[in-house]
Amino acid sequence: MVIVPSVDVRGGRVAYRGGSGADIAPRDLAARYVGEGADELHLVDLDAAERGERANAELLAAIARSTSVPARLAGGISAIATAEDAIAAGFAGVLFSSAVFGDDALLRRIARLGHRAIVEIEARNGSLAPRGGDADLVRRAEGRDAVEAAEIAMLRGIRALYVVDTTADGRLGGPPLVLMERLRAKTGPEVAFHTGGGVRDVDDVRALARWGAASVVIGRALLERRFTLAEAKAACG
Repeated sequence: MVIVPSVDVRGGRVAYRGGSGADIAPRDLAARYVGEGADELHLVDLDAAERGERANAELLAAIARSTSVPARLAGGISAIATAEDAIAAGFAGVLFSSAVFGDDALLRRIARLGHRAIVEIEARNGSLAPRGGDADLVRRAEGRDAVEAAEIAMLRGIRALYVVDTTADGRLGGPPLVLMERLRAKTGPEVAFHTGGGVRDVDDVRALARWGAASVVIGRALLERRFTLAEAKAACG
């Protein structure tokens, strides 16, 4: 399992719940994680997710181009063109918002991006709760059963899902293992499962590794040094 540090950015600054990281420049945090041994980075444009404004696009793309490890972009992405622009700008790939479940045909087009695309299953109480993306797609996707959505994604050719419980994300509420197990029961071994949000300690990391997650994105816990990247990587063994 790959440990993927997250750099969440709003208004050009690192931004986490409670104000954590506000005094750190995104470039510096990304460099810190790479220096500590990160194999991949997760860069999040919160302005894009929350307001549809890609104000941090150039900053995040510059980090992606300058870092020595692959970086994926997240933050309200629901259009193929946005994904293609991000890849052309230097990102290794993108995470699509679960808003894309508002158009099942769109999933087939996303699947053509292959390993460069991961589709999010953003869930609240078992139902999709997209955090950004085209407003019409969000409206149509919101409330769909998360398990049904995962099965549809698999049938449309998606081979990587990113599962997050929106009630735990950023709140150190623990990983969504129960939901992930329900999704895997529907999709089978063809789909790789990634997750993030809520990781509290190395025991959570160890549980995800044992479950078989392909990667886990960790933001606030690493930022606040609740454990080190090296300790997280060791817990995967």
